[in-house]
Amino acid sequence: MSLFDYISGRLFQSGKNINVHETLERSQRFMDAYNAWLRELQFKALKEDLLKSWGYRMNHMKSPVDMVIYATEHAKGFIVYPDYWQALIPLSFLMEYLKDRMLHESYRLVHADRMIVGKNDHLEVKERYHLKPELSKKEPFSQKYGNAHIELLKYDKKEIRLKFLVNVYSDRKYTGPWEFNDLVSLLFDN
Repeated sequence: MSLFDYISGRLFQSGKNINVHETLERSQRFMDAYNAWLRELQFKALKEDLLKSWGYRMNHMKSPVDMVIYATEHAKGFIVYPDYWQALIPLSFLMEYLKDRMLHESYRLVHADRMIVGKNDHLEVKERYHLKPELSKKEPFSQKYGNAHIELLKYDKKEIRLKFLVNVYSDRKYTGPWEFNDLVSLLFDN
């Protein structure tokens, strides 16, 4: 019996709702599997599909990946839903890749957490990373692409969606944000 099965069994037997908030830490086993996935051809193909899908969705066309675009004046991003490639990769690997890529672009990880909430007969799990650009020493500060928020939603063990969103400042202390399309190219271009 897995730890997940044990916890969910205990929770739902007792009839109590659970509410857990903890720091998100990846196990060595997860990291080994993730690093192996980065070297696979599936990873390269997924990045190509995501980049194509971004272009298609920006032009209001059907895309190979089930993706929703989010674009307002102060926030831009996308939500990816598992579909044909779900069996090929866990969204948690894609989440980890997006975090690592932002760290490579001189962002710093300011928050990593996991929230587990018991709802009716299932567990809702949210894993989140929040990243901010490294601050320059004098004003106006470069906000680069903005603050990045990466969130994975799961119901029980099933991954439901992955959200990647950047929020920008409209304060005079910050320079204007860099183009989000450039960030998408940076994230997914091989």
